[in-house]
Amino acid sequence: MTDKVTPERIAMFAAAARVPLSDTSPARVANAVSPAVARMSAENIQLQLEIEPATFVAIARKGARR
Repeated sequence: MTDKVTPERIAMFAAAARVPLSDTSPARVANAVSPAVARMSAENIQLQLEIEPATFVAIARKGARR
């Protein structure tokens, strides 16, 4: 995990997710999340996902069918 969160990366991810942001928002978001990302990087925290979240919803719904 990288410990560098830049406004450019925030803007890129927002654009990819089609989330509209004002011109000043990426810098504010980067400033807000940078300390948490830096701590996670320093502690070498690994967040493991057993299954991709969208797949989980599809499997959960499939199991709910009668």
